[in-house]
Amino acid sequence: MRVSIVEKLSSTTISVCWSDPCSGHCAAQVWGICVARADAVCVLSGKPIRRGDSIFRPRVYRSQVPLNRHRMILASAVARFPEKPSF
Repeated sequence: MRVSIVEKLSSTTISVCWSDPCSGHCAAQVWGICVARADAVCVLSGKPIRRGDSIFRPRVYRSQVPLNRHRMILASAVARFPEKPSF
């Protein structure tokens, strides 16, 4: 699995490049911030995620549920990524 942040769109959304042999490839998947409902592992840093941590996860649009919907990125791992400049 390969995961990288493409762009920090705002303080609550990021664009992620996702590639996994089981769940496919997304060049610019939008992930939104929320609170972890279960323990997991951050796909970006490999650090543990505990229930209640602030995380990013793939957005679900109506009936379009991404195959990687259960994956999470710690918000603290994204904090160091520069935000998109506003012009």
